[in-house]
Amino acid sequence: MATHLFVRSAYSLLKGSLSIDKLVHEAYNHGFKHVALTDRKVMHGVPEFLKVAQQVGIHPIIGVELDVRIEEEVWPFLFLARTYLGYQKLLEYSSLENTAAQILSLEQLSELNQEVIVLVYTEGGPFEPLFLKENNPAILALAKQLKQSIPSLYLGISHQENAYWRQQNQVLKELLKPLDYEAVACHKVYYGQSHEDELFRVLMAMDKGTTLSDPNLPTLSHRYLLDPQEMEALYTKEECELSDQLAQSCQIEFIKHPTLLPQFETPQGISSQHYLTQLCLQGLLKRLDTNKANETYRNRLKHELDVIFSMHYEDYFLIVWDFIRFAKKQGIYVGPGRGSAAGSLVAYVLGITHVDPLKYGLLFERFLNPDRISLPDIDTDFPDQRRDEVLAYVLNKYGSDHVAHIATFGTLAAKQVLRDVGKVLELLPRELDSLSKTIPNVPKMTLSLAYHQSKLFKQLIDSDERYRKLYAIAIQLEGLPRHISTHAAGIVMSSVPLTQIVPLIQIEADMASTQYTMEHLESLGLIKMDFLGLRNLTIIDDVVQMIKKETQVELNILKIPMDDQATLELIRRVDTVGIFQLESEGMKNLLRQMKASCFEDIVATIALFRPGPMENIPAVIAARQNPKTIQYVHADLKPLLESTYGIMIYQEQIMQVAQKMAGFSLAKADILRKAMSKKNAKELSDLQRDFIQGCIQLKYSEKLATDLFALIQKFANYGFNKSHSVAYAMISYQMAYLKANYAQFFYIALLNSVIGSESKTFEYLQEAKAHRIQLLSPSVNAHPSQYTLENNAIRFPLLIIKGVGAVVGKAILIEQLKGLFTSYHDFVVRMSTHRISKTNFESLIDAGALDEFKLSRASMRASLEDAIDYASMVKVESNQQITIDFNLVKPLPLIEVQDIPLDKAERERLVLGFYLSDHPLTHLKESMNIHQSLSMIQNSTQPQTFICMVKKVKQHRTKTGSMMAFVQVYDETLEIDLVLMPHLFQSLGEQLKVNTILKVEGVFEKESSCLAKRVEVIDV
Repeated sequence: MATHLFVRSAYSLLKGSLSIDKLVHEAYNHGFKHVALTDRKVMHGVPEFLKVAQQVGIHPIIGVELDVRIEEEVWPFLFLARTYLGYQKLLEYSSLENTAAQILSLEQLSELNQEVIVLVYTEGGPFEPLFLKENNPAILALAKQLKQSIPSLYLGISHQENAYWRQQNQVLKELLKPLDYEAVACHKVYYGQSHEDELFRVLMAMDKGTTLSDPNLPTLSHRYLLDPQEMEALYTKEECELSDQLAQSCQIEFIKHPTLLPQFETPQGISSQHYLTQLCLQGLLKRLDTNKANETYRNRLKHELDVIFSMHYEDYFLIVWDFIRFAKKQGIYVGPGRGSAAGSLVAYVLGITHVDPLKYGLLFERFLNPDRISLPDIDTDFPDQRRDEVLAYVLNKYGSDHVAHIATFGTLAAKQVLRDVGKVLELLPRELDSLSKTIPNVPKMTLSLAYHQSKLFKQLIDSDERYRKLYAIAIQLEGLPRHISTHAAGIVMSSVPLTQIVPLIQIEADMASTQYTMEHLESLGLIKMDFLGLRNLTIIDDVVQMIKKETQVELNILKIPMDDQATLELIRRVDTVGIFQLESEGMKNLLRQMKASCFEDIVATIALFRPGPMENIPAVIAARQNPKTIQYVHADLKPLLESTYGIMIYQEQIMQVAQKMAGFSLAKADILRKAMSKKNAKELSDLQRDFIQGCIQLKYSEKLATDLFALIQKFANYGFNKSHSVAYAMISYQMAYLKANYAQFFYIALLNSVIGSESKTFEYLQEAKAHRIQLLSPSVNAHPSQYTLENNAIRFPLLIIKGVGAVVGKAILIEQLKGLFTSYHDFVVRMSTHRISKTNFESLIDAGALDEFKLSRASMRASLEDAIDYASMVKVESNQQITIDFNLVKPLPLIEVQDIPLDKAERERLVLGFYLSDHPLTHLKESMNIHQSLSMIQNSTQPQTFICMVKKVKQHRTKTGSMMAFVQVYDETLEIDLVLMPHLFQSLGEQLKVNTILKVEGVFEKESSCLAKRVEVIDV
């Protein structure tokens, strides 16, 4: 019997087409007892390979193909792990190649004993160039050198039905007989079945960035997973038997690792438990602001510490406490918490979170359950521009070999695979665009789903033989990994060098990443920690810093009043654009119904606005509007559910009900919650019996117990984690507080956070205008890269101007440091020394950045050529130094031209993406005697006439098949949705385009949505 020892999977990234699942099942279906996974330089697929092989019942062999340097040449060798120590060697070698750009040397391989099998290839190996020269002495010399360096070396025979290599392999075997080389069948497998050779060529073309017609693209036939009979027909009996013997010798017994966290270094070497206890007691006194901590808090703290110590997670809490303490010392704002960790009093008193779990009824067991062993998961939010500082601290403290990012894979998803394969097949970009646009933009969309759900996509595919071929190939490659990247937030830390546990790869410059993805790390004893960069924390921090700078007020954002009426009123009137979690249209609609009167209402709103929990919204709103309708299955539930109107919104409430009514411990109640959410029938049956018996023991009736269990089960599908909701509501509240009380600073930070996004800038600009905040055009004498406060108004930065990039911005800043620009000619002359282009100057003029020189923009444009010529005349170059002498010659008088308002406004829009200083609609409204703005009439119930501009047209087919449209329109003050019914939409036809000006008569059916009755296109 033979065994495939060389198999590349799709994790070789465009160098193999086999998914792990297909590889294992193909081998099993062929009747193989063993199969190897030997990807090129990487080991990404190993955990999945082991799992699937175990499920199927086939013996997995772990290997990898790595490069070895022999004198000045580099050659690929095949490595197979025989033992666990051998597997660890492969982890180390793969990491070396992927993190330090280091090619293995023969000296490094000499340390290998029998724990790793090494195969030197005949075809494609170091002997190949010597074959071609028929240099037998050199072959023998090389063979001796390799054998001396690598004790467990075998000759890997492959000829893929190639007559030349079949002959050469025989010659080589005879030549090496005196050196005791054993030859083993090493058929190279890159794809699954014989007919998939063209599919693999497509993959190779994608990898090389070429097309199928490229004459340099190789054809690699017969690189498929041969069945045993094909193997035995192609290779000798001895070669096949040896492949099977080597496979059987690869018996790895994996070690079950305990949690591998680094041990935290404590002062004077005291125990981690003692140190954590002392920190918590000090923190409790500080949090409660009293010398005698409340007994309830002390008992809760003791309980949590007992659980943490019993699970040996004390070092975990100390590690998190330490890097958060570092962040705070550096002035880095740390988020109030996220996820179930906000339910921990230990986390609160350590300053890891800023949510008092007892105040909000949060449960520790939702975070860490002693009866359901799971690793703790404390995720931390930092301002996005300062997250890397915290990561650098952790890396420096624990060492680069103990800390790593986590890898993740981008896959060949429906649209991506269609485009990639289309390029290989030489389809035109416009054809691929057309096909791609007909694939629905919904999560988990596949080509097959698109073909069966999108009539237009199906019609296009069926209309052309080339498209049918594209679809047939693409659907086979869909879902395979395409490229590797890093997890957005996750890192792992280990007490031992990571390469003893997991292979590493260098993706980011700052630190290595694990080759294994997130879902496989916990079983290896590695705990993931999320360090998240949150834009909203940057906004909060920026506003707080501006308040300090401009008003000398030291605002502690963590101690703002949680019942501030200006803040709650802002949320009640749904003035929530720019507010974390609260600015989507769906959330705004919910806020209008909720009419929040306290912080807890914001918590509930955030919890409800999730898939699943949304099912509870109608019941919650009805109960809020009419409290008399609230009913409790039993009066004892009222204290638990009163704050949410008798409805179980939170997972914590489900646990509390089980504790109160059935006598469950909170740990067991959490097991019940989890079993319900996962619909684990066997576990639920046992728990239901315990629940009913528990209720009866507490003197409740069996009927009540049965009804209550059914009620809990219903709400368990829709419950949300209150800990997470409270923590994130706190960020929402903080932002709302800043917007309500420090609006100008808030908008500056908000606009700075979206530089580069034209749509978001426009949205926030409209918001600021609606709040009557004065906006100033960019200025060459202001900060080029960010929005700033100037004379109680917001000054726009130069970098938002199209055509003014970072290089020009830096040059302007350099000149500013020498002294502010005093005139138009002063600016042109000084900036000409930096070789900025005429187009740069024009963009600055059109954006209003030179308006402070009190000249019309049209005059500055008309005089630009003369000004540039003048600049060249007053520049003096000497010894590679450029100086300016304004006394050499006088500038020509400016060409005076009046600005035409519409032309000026349009030029401004072209370079900024929106109208800033002047809006064309202002002049049109005056000439047409229509003065009301959208912000003035959006709440009106009477028919209104207004002028607006088209931003976006979205067509929609009605139930009768007619086309209507939802049109986003705007004026100087607001953006709204305009609804055009079919007859009106069809009458406008091609006239309805972006930037078209409309005169509309219509009725506002709801805020920011108008049903048009009559529409007229205005030509300007």
